[in-house]
Amino acid sequence: MLYRLGLTACALALLATEASADGMLFPVERPHTLEIVRNRLFTVKYHHVNVTIVDQLCTTKVDQVFHNDSSADREGIYIFPMPEGSAITKFSMYAGEDEIKGRILDRKEARAIYESIVRQRKDPALLEYIDRNTFRASVYPIPANGDKRIRLIYAEVAGKSGRTCRYVYPLSTERFSAKPLEDCKITIRIKSKRAISNIYSPTHVVNVDHTGANEATVTWQARDARPDTDMVLYYTVSDDDLGIDLIAHRETGEKGYYMLLASPRVDADKTKVLPKNVVFVLDRTGSMAGEKIEQAKEALKFCLNSLKPEDEFNVITFNESPVALFSGMRKATSENRIKAVNDVASIDATGGTNIAEALAKALAEFRGGGSSRNYIVFLTDGQPTVGDTNPESIVKKAAEANRNKVRVFAFGVGYDVNTHLLDKLAEQSKGDADYVRPRENIEVKVSSFFAKVSDPLLSDVNLTITGVTTSDAFPSGELPDMFRGTQLIIFGRYEGSGEATIELSGVANGSRKTFRVRAELPEREALNEFIPQLWASRKIGYLLDEIRLHSNQELIDEVVRLSKEYGIPTEYTSFFADDRNLVVNSADAVRRAKELAEAAHKTRSGSYGVAQSANTRVLRNQAQLPASVASPGPDGYGGYAASANTVGKVAANGRAGGAYLDANDQLVVVANVQNIAGRTFYQRGNFWEDSGVRDNQKFTQVKQFSDAHFALLRAYPKLSQYSTLGNVRLVLETARQSRSATRAKRSSRTRR
Repeated sequence: MLYRLGLTACALALLATEASADGMLFPVERPHTLEIVRNRLFTVKYHHVNVTIVDQLCTTKVDQVFHNDSSADREGIYIFPMPEGSAITKFSMYAGEDEIKGRILDRKEARAIYESIVRQRKDPALLEYIDRNTFRASVYPIPANGDKRIRLIYAEVAGKSGRTCRYVYPLSTERFSAKPLEDCKITIRIKSKRAISNIYSPTHVVNVDHTGANEATVTWQARDARPDTDMVLYYTVSDDDLGIDLIAHRETGEKGYYMLLASPRVDADKTKVLPKNVVFVLDRTGSMAGEKIEQAKEALKFCLNSLKPEDEFNVITFNESPVALFSGMRKATSENRIKAVNDVASIDATGGTNIAEALAKALAEFRGGGSSRNYIVFLTDGQPTVGDTNPESIVKKAAEANRNKVRVFAFGVGYDVNTHLLDKLAEQSKGDADYVRPRENIEVKVSSFFAKVSDPLLSDVNLTITGVTTSDAFPSGELPDMFRGTQLIIFGRYEGSGEATIELSGVANGSRKTFRVRAELPEREALNEFIPQLWASRKIGYLLDEIRLHSNQELIDEVVRLSKEYGIPTEYTSFFADDRNLVVNSADAVRRAKELAEAAHKTRSGSYGVAQSANTRVLRNQAQLPASVASPGPDGYGGYAASANTVGKVAANGRAGGAYLDANDQLVVVANVQNIAGRTFYQRGNFWEDSGVRDNQKFTQVKQFSDAHFALLRAYPKLSQYSTLGNVRLVLETARQSRSATRAKRSSRTRR
């Protein structure tokens, strides 16, 4: 039964037996029954999906190959959970040349099937699909030591709110494969009568190829992976030169969250691309000798060849003193670029490191320029050893000399750089800093960056939202310049509701241009649950930068609160994921976080200095939810391109909660923290505990997969998502929920 606390809350613990998982093609005994063979598993060899979306009409073609590892023919039940809210118009599925007959089960029928399978397999991860319409078919024979290919076609209409369309593919089923998938690929081709502006996935790092203003192809691919999350894709249609869209999430009675997307038109006239002024500064000190200087020269060669004829540039190399290639800025004519490339090729590496004078000389190049598209690309592998060696003094002098809004993009090479110095130079100039680790290639990293900033379309960017009160936007203030092919993503909070007017302005072709759209910020929006966690990640990233670079200890309290509430692990709050600490009170948590932050603030170079900078950079730019432990994706885990050490036991749903780099610059994936449907859970021994649980709170225990458990799932729909973790302790709140719980209690008594 349920135990009530007060009038509005109840606490319970779901107790599970052992958990196991396999593919969504479940093996059964012949003759055909629903009795699942628990210890014989099918493997998904590959999973290819091709989607065509034409003006919201989506046709999805699924191609899967299952492998039978046993020495006997077997039968299976194929179950495919349909996307939430989909409108199925047709399907066809084949095994070999023979068509397999199947049918779509409504929610009630599907629930009965899932309850039956879950009870047999004791697999809480299956509960995620319990309230979905489902396609079901019997598949036989699946040959001994052989494969069975299944192809499924279905159609639906993508949901639309305003100008934003939403497509979901149930990719998470593949976490039930007995082994990682050899190949998994999703290709989505979008065609629209109106121009396609923003394309964004909060769940996967996708590659977007705009084949025209009205067409785009989106791809995601992984090998030797076990996908754990449904793919969610948003795309918007707009005929404006700058597509601006607002997506919101809000629970009843709470402040809302919003995500703003802004993208320039793909077919923007090339004459609208703005000329830029760039000074390349290359460290040629003795420590750069060998492979580093050769890679740096190749990177610089790529950048020089990427310049447009209207751009102006210069190249400065430095050791004890800086030397400029030209006496002043030059147009990027073919002749000047060839001269620069040849000059760079002859650079050798000797001497000490005079960062202060090199930076001063680079800033002096912009004395006569009124452009707001002034950039310095600064590469160094060391700390200042010649001239002014005081980092604070260097930063102060750079700020005083930077009168032309020059943005500094700094690249630190190796671990021997002063990360505080480079990060502060980037921060105060509204630029960015990144680091090339000893195992990384300088040419690849720098070239990739410069390719993104080659075509500026809008500079000196500012954003205002009126009509509804907004706050806590990240990034905020003066925003990054906008370039062809890039997308601006902003997360923030709002109070009140109604129509908001969004104005995004910037300098284009010598004058300020303002883009204005209207959008609704609703009083209630259940969809888009990813927004709060990504907003919190960005806020934590900005706070950590302030703490790390400026030693603002007062902000630690907020980092601790956000980290615990939203389940975002950081190097300062890693103790929240330590299951040996069952209770961490606020005062103790802040004290411990302050100790860690103080130690980190003193570390300005080495592997930990680079790791701290990378941690804050990833959080400040967070745009996707954490990946799974088993399926990091093509670009690594959550923005980190590194192999991972996993902390904690992986939940039944296969997902992880977040990651950070430790003092040795090693990636730590925190598996024992989960944010599920807006709630954060911490693994405490054999339980997953809701972060809202209070000390000494009493629980009513409900055995998982019992009649009472399934009655609770019907009464509390979100409980099916929480239950995918395994054993759960959580608080069910609100008077309405308490009344539903009472009905569930009565129902379970009746069934018994």
